[in-house]
Amino acid sequence: MTWIYLSPHFDDAVYSCGGLIAMQAQSGQRVEIWTVCAGDVPPGPLTPFAEELHARWSAGREAVAVRRAEDEAACRILGAHPRHFTLPDCIYRRLPDGSPLIHANDDLWQPVSAGEAVLVEQVASWLVETQDIASRFAGAETQHIASLRRPGRPRLVCPLTVGGHVDHRLARAAAESLGLRLWYYADYPYSKNAFEVERYLPGGRRGYARRILPVALGLWQFATAAYSTQLSSFWRDEADMRCAITEYAETPAGHSLWRS
Repeated sequence: MTWIYLSPHFDDAVYSCGGLIAMQAQSGQRVEIWTVCAGDVPPGPLTPFAEELHARWSAGREAVAVRRAEDEAACRILGAHPRHFTLPDCIYRRLPDGSPLIHANDDLWQPVSAGEAVLVEQVASWLVETQDIASRFAGAETQHIASLRRPGRPRLVCPLTVGGHVDHRLARAAAESLGLRLWYYADYPYSKNAFEVERYLPGGRRGYARRILPVALGLWQFATAAYSTQLSSFWRDEADMRCAITEYAETPAGHSLWRS
């Protein structure tokens, strides 16, 4: 069995599913984490908001390289295999008219704009083509999307988009455009509120739930700590993070996946 977790940013799949991923890897299943918005910082001036985030992360123009290294370290801890696509994070992207997509924090929580609809198609094509994914899903003799439905294909897990972040919405839209039966995970830390999770469910059922074992919980916390640039965005310090993940692991969202 192979699990492919679609992660909008370098940390999302690990934050959200680190315990499940560790347990799947330890049981001999192959786990891959495909990060969509892993492209380099583009040349040219950045918005003040992007500069502000770089300063918070203490990373400067090397922010993506630093975060990519953090993700590789986190994946090693969990026993997962990373794959990085080349779409830049929304904080770096510009609309067709040249204006920034994101000016301030409030702009992060928006639907995919008409100006970025082409990116949904681009990401969907990566899901099919990157590293011969079509042959892995369907057999080397064909790359037709309909054949991706054959039994035994890897399980593709995408974010529910809890919280409504634009990059999470883009990743889910790309996965759903393939017409497959998907698995979904709740986006942590936005999914701490159970009511919020219910709002984003695809109308299916919770098809996979595992109690997170102590060893896997420790690996989840250790892997989360590997994203040191992001710690201050969500927690007071590492001790606060470890406590929060321990509590979250006990909730249904913290140890479940849903089917479409």
